[in-house]
Amino acid sequence: MSLGEMSQTRRRAWLATIIWSVAGLGFALTFFMGGGPGGLAEDSSRHLAGAVALAFGFLGYWLSLWLTRQRKGEPPVADERDLQIVARANQATLVIVLVGIFAFAITLWTVYESAGTLPVGWMWFLAYGAVILASVASGVATLILDGRTGGHG
Repeated sequence: MSLGEMSQTRRRAWLATIIWSVAGLGFALTFFMGGGPGGLAEDSSRHLAGAVALAFGFLGYWLSLWLTRQRKGEPPVADERDLQIVARANQATLVIVLVGIFAFAITLWTVYESAGTLPVGWMWFLAYGAVILASVASGVATLILDGRTGGHG
C-alpha cells in the first residue's frame, strides 16, 4: 500500500514515526558522540545540534500535518473510527512515556547514587528523549491499533 492510498490517520502515523525516529537518531548521535552526558554542559555546538534534531522533528511533523490536511471540496479524511484509534493511541503513549521516564530516572538514581551527583547531560537526554519517545510511541501505537482494526485506507 502506497502512502497515497492510506487513510489520513495511517499516513500521519507513518510520517510521525519516520520523522521522529530520524530526529531521535540525530539527537542520540549528538548526545553520545563527543563525550556523552559528562561533556554536554560545556559543549554549545552539541546543544545546538540537539536543538536542530528536535527542530527537525517538530518542523517535519507540522509540515506532514499541513500536507495531509483535508482540502476544500474533498470528502472527510477521518471518521469516528480514526478518532477512536487516535484517542486509544494517546492513552497508550501516555503510559509508555510515564513508564519510560520513571524507569530512566530510577536507573539514573541507582547508577549515580554512590557518587552523589548526576552529569547534567542526562537531564538534557531525559527532556529531549521524552519528546522523541512520545512522538514515536504515538505513531507506532496508532499504526498498531489501526492495523488491528483492519485499517480502512
